[in-house]
Amino acid sequence: MVRPPAQNVGSTRAAAASDETVLITLAMTGTIARTMDEHVVVVGAGPAGLAAAWAIRRAGVQPLVVDQADAVAASWRGRHDHLRLNTHRAFSHQPGARIPRTCGPYPARDDYVAYLRDYSAGMRLRLGTRVHRIDRTDGGWVLALDGGSLTTAHAVIATGSDAEPVLPSWPGLESFGGTVMHAGRFRNVAEFAGRDVLVVGPGNSGVDLLGYLAGSNAGRLWLSARSGMTVTPRRLGGVPLHPVSVALRRLPVRWQDVTARAVQRLAFGDLSRFGYPRPALGPFTRQRTDGVTIAVDDGFARALKAGRVVMKPGIDRFDGPLVRFTDGTSCAPDAVICATGYRPGIEALAGHLVALDRRGMPPFIGAESSPEHPGLWFFGLDSSIYGNMHVHRRQARQLARAVVRLPAD
Repeated sequence: MVRPPAQNVGSTRAAAASDETVLITLAMTGTIARTMDEHVVVVGAGPAGLAAAWAIRRAGVQPLVVDQADAVAASWRGRHDHLRLNTHRAFSHQPGARIPRTCGPYPARDDYVAYLRDYSAGMRLRLGTRVHRIDRTDGGWVLALDGGSLTTAHAVIATGSDAEPVLPSWPGLESFGGTVMHAGRFRNVAEFAGRDVLVVGPGNSGVDLLGYLAGSNAGRLWLSARSGMTVTPRRLGGVPLHPVSVALRRLPVRWQDVTARAVQRLAFGDLSRFGYPRPALGPFTRQRTDGVTIAVDDGFARALKAGRVVMKPGIDRFDGPLVRFTDGTSCAPDAVICATGYRPGIEALAGHLVALDRRGMPPFIGAESSPEHPGLWFFGLDSSIYGNMHVHRRQARQLARAVVRLPAD
């Protein structure tokens, strides 16, 4: 029997200590995490999460994508039947895969969902699994899941900016006997045939829904707005405006504001003549200030000018079947649709780790991180007038480089 060569015990211990030091150093720098279940976990299988996963995978690391829904792009699957992208196909695609021309310049909901489903093919997906909370652990992060946990060196929170609908709490709301719903629950105009509808909120969702309702068999229509927003058409003179806005993005913000206001007036005239409030801020300034994007018209302006939609100011209170407004007037709708926005809804997930602002947003987003939270990333929670995916494509590649420690291009 051949015996193994004798070993020097001292040198063996020294080598083991050296190896341990190397492992600890690598774990601390994020280069490896041998005790982790995963190197990268992306929470959220929507457009942003899939973009981040694609870029990280292309950089050489196979991330795991976790989502509480049973299919990718769940938020898009649940949106209303009439939905189309407001951003042009050429600027709305995921990194590495163009949207097919057969989807048209502004893809419909089902076409976009099918595109995202195909895009996710080959990715490591763990669907039907909710992540309840993220906490620190040695060398990384631990995710509390339904019935278990998962450790990872890098946790990418990409659950979207519209995860949690915001519903106002008006005085007397409990006395109202009609339907009150968030715009996110709206499915089809057929549900409102013959019903009088009050839409609350003059933003993109409110303007969008009223454009569809105005062309349907719905009854009387009102729009309640405390303030106005800049409204632009999808096309002007047959030219899609989204590519134009992207081309002008290098201009100073105030010039872009002036251009957008000029486009609104050229396309629709003075909407304030019909009661639509003049916006206090230009759309690009407002987007930077409070994250609210521009309102894209799809029939709303025409309906407003024709009297199909009647403007109302902000709601003061509900009074039984009546909705009373701040100017003393009232209406009696059968349904109230609240186009009052969303929050990221990450308080339970990570609110104990970072200080969230009044909009529920974390202090660092995209490819930015914090030295106090190595390996924790928030991706795709922001929005952009130029198109979310137009911005997130670049951010996804930057995030991938940061995660795998690759040098910049």
